Amino acid sequence: MSNHTIATPITTWAAARTTDREVLNRAEVATLLSLDPRTVDHAIADGTIPAVHVGRRVLIPRRPFLHAFGADAPTTTILPPDGVSA
Repeated sequence: MSNHTIATPITTWAAARTTDREVLNRAEVATLLSLDPRTVDHAIADGTIPAVHVGRRVLIPRRPFLHAFGADAPTTTILPPDGVSA
């Protein structure tokens, strides 16, 4: 038995908000932002996307990433005032 596990890729903002994983990879971030992974590399290089380099790996801390793009708060539903029909 191996101790290596493969995490299910994060492909939605809801999954990114609710996962217990602390880091995302550049492919997951590219999917979330609908960008080419090379564009993510440029955004990491200019500091737009927070990242940590570990050897050749690039890890994007999930919470700072969500905060940077305003996706750290769960979505809320705005209800109309009482007496007003939607």
